[in-house]
Parts: sequence; C-alpha cells; structure tokens
Amino acid sequence: MIKKYSKALCITMIIMLISIIVGCSSKEEPTSPVASTEPSKASAEPSKAPVVNNDPVNLKIMWFNTLVSKEAIEQFISKPVKQKYPNITIEYVEVATGAALPDLIASGQNIPDIVITDYSNLSSAIELGYPQDLNDSLKKANVDLSKMEESPLNGVKALGGKGELYGLPLYLDKYMMFYNKDIFDRFAIPYPTGEMSYGDLVNLVKRLTRSEGGVQYVGYRWADLYTFGFQFGLPVINAKTGKADLQTEGWKNALSLMKQMVDMGVDNSINHETFLKEKRLAIYPQWMGAAYGLFEKDGTGLNWDVAALPYSKDSPKTSGPTKPIYLLASSVSKNKEQAIAAISYVTTSPEVQSLLSQNGRISVLKDDAIKKQFGTKLAVLAGKNANAVFQYPFGSLPNTTAYESLAWDGLDTAPASIMKGIDVNTALRTAEEAANKKVDEYFKMKK
Repeated sequence: MIKKYSKALCITMIIMLISIIVGCSSKEEPTSPVASTEPSKASAEPSKAPVVNNDPVNLKIMWFNTLVSKEAIEQFISKPVKQKYPNITIEYVEVATGAALPDLIASGQNIPDIVITDYSNLSSAIELGYPQDLNDSLKKANVDLSKMEESPLNGVKALGGKGELYGLPLYLDKYMMFYNKDIFDRFAIPYPTGEMSYGDLVNLVKRLTRSEGGVQYVGYRWADLYTFGFQFGLPVINAKTGKADLQTEGWKNALSLMKQMVDMGVDNSINHETFLKEKRLAIYPQWMGAAYGLFEKDGTGLNWDVAALPYSKDSPKTSGPTKPIYLLASSVSKNKEQAIAAISYVTTSPEVQSLLSQNGRISVLKDDAIKKQFGTKLAVLAGKNANAVFQYPFGSLPNTTAYESLAWDGLDTAPASIMKGIDVNTALRTAEEAANKKVDEYFKMKK
C-alpha cells in the first residue's frame, strides 16, 4: 500500500519509478509516443475534446503521494495533449523536500495546475482544498463519461459530498498473482488459473510450502493487511462513524486467511527478492505497475507467468477492485479551462487510452478493442498471460477518507500479532484501538 511520507512509500516510489520508465519501452523496438497515438480501431469516431482558448499556456503537473516519472508524464500526457492542443505545454514539476503539494498549498506559491494521484490519496488532496469540481466544465464541453468503467468513476464521485466531481481516472492498476512456473513443475502442481476461491488458494499454498533439497519453499506472500483487505473491498474507516472499523466479519475473514497460512509455515517477512532472485517463493502478489520494473530489473532467468487473484465467497467471479490513478485540476489555477481540457482529453480519448493499454496500463474506457491491446508494446509481458487482468469484472472500491492513512499503522499490527500466536479477534481489537487512537488525535487537532 502507499503510505503518506512513510518508509513503505519510499520503497513503493522506487519500484514504481522503475516500472513506469520500463513501461516506455516497446516489445521489439522503441515506439515514438506521438506515433503510437494513431487513431484506435476501438472507436469509429475521433474522440471529442473541449474547444479551448488558443493562447499559448504552460501547465505545471505534479504527483501527490503516488510517484509518477517525468518520462511517463511526457509519454502519456504531455505529448498527446500537445498533439491535440498545440498551444498547451505541460511541464513536469519535481517533488522536493519542503515543496510537496501540501507545502505549496500552505505557502500559496507555485501550486501546480494538474495533480496526479491514486485512489488512496484522493481524499487527502480534496481535504487540502486542491481540486476543482469538474462538473460544469465537462457539461459545458459535452464530455461523455458514459464509456468509462463504473468503479473508478464512482470512486471519485463518492468523495464529492455535494455531488462534486474532483477528478477523472487516467488509468487503472491491478493486483495480480505472479508465480514461478518451475516450482509448480517441480512439485507436479497445475499452474493457477484464477478460477479459484481463497479457500482453494490456501489449499494450494499448503502444497507449495515445503522443504526439499535443503531449500525452504514458500507458497505465498500476502504483503500487508491493507492491500490484502483492499482486494475484498474492505474499508478501514466506517463511513457512518468516521472511526476505524476493523472488527467486522470482512476483516476477520481476511486475517483468518492469513493465519491459516501462518499456521502452515508461511513467513511473510520475505520480499520480492525471495521470488525474483532466490526463486523459492511460488506465488508473489503484486500490483502490475510495480511488477514491470521488478521483473525488468531482477527477473532474468525466472520462468514466470501471471494469473488473476482468487475470488471471495461473498463475490464469486469478482477478483478485487483496481487501483485508479486520477488527474485533478487546481481550483486556483489561472488556466483552469486548459487544464480541464487536457485532463478530459487524455482520460476519454481512445487514442491516448490505447497508448496506455499498449504499455501495460489498464484503460478506464469500457472498450474491448482497447483491452485487446493491453501490454502489446511492453517487452516484459511478451508471451505472458497478460489478459488475466480482465478475467473478472472489477470490484467496487472501498470507502476512503483523508485521514485513513493514520489508521494504517494500527492495522499493520494485526498480522504481526497473529505471527506471535495471538488469536484473530484479539489482534483486530488491538489494531482497531491503535488505529482509533490516531484518528482521535487527528480530530482533536482539527478542532
């Protein structure tokens, strides 16, 4: 998960930066970003974009708690926008110590015209008062959002207390199961297909977790409880009470699955190197975007493939929500019209969405022709089961809040507790108490 200014965020930033740069390479030879934006076969009509003032304008763009490289901004946003609107130049602004979005808003200086962030940090950007409500501008320009996937669009709509639309999704990321085919072959176990429940997964992990030839093989690594629970659509904060709500049946079921794996010998202290370098981890769940860079950097010689995550018993044939990446326009920008035009173009254009899809980013458009292009220009996905990302419909996003991240450290204590032998109910009760201590402190500071 991505935690605000935390140790986990730093690690995630490094991984995502590598992955996004890798995403700019093609399967066979480098492809010009502009050349790749040829009209998609997905749409018989060219994409419509707002008519804007033709005066030259420079728009600044910055990421917020979700690292996106300058190269990715250039390929997927700046160049396509320049091709559509020659008068608009989008400039990437580096995030530096003391010059992150909250710092700039506090000072009232150099606030970027556009911000890119993910779903977990969207509510924080809203609380900062950064984004402009897009409703009126999109309506005036006749921008059609009906072709967008419902889940990411509903996710941002839910955060508008009075119906505001504070951003549009640019692309989606998906948590998937990457697996070592050689380990499955060694133990004569069929490869995972995604056609299984979490109960099936636990049984599979049990068969894969064993010691042989002096090597301790591990069946699965679940990362952190937040990310695990996200796959079930579990909210950390109760929308009605505003408090951390971790003693629900959903969280109990999620932690119980972890405990079953702990009891069979799964050690979650392992990391991506156990999978990529030591090659003794059978199944490694990871976000697609982060995985690209990891495999490009350290995956040489690894015989791997990818499958969809299991479905839960409560939502059969639905394999978790995606993680949307959003574009927001500044509410104080002097160039709102151009910023909103740029945002609406790259998020609704079949041409740009095809470019994203070709480079391993899931399009936000409900378009089968665009989906078929997924990963076709990304060398790391050559010969892999990349279409597994579309095996199931995307699940609904859980409720999020601006202060949710304050509860994450408390949530993280629960897996550590069960690894010490503490029962699930006690672990979650303790985690909830720790989380709500931070939440209570937050509300006291706001008074």
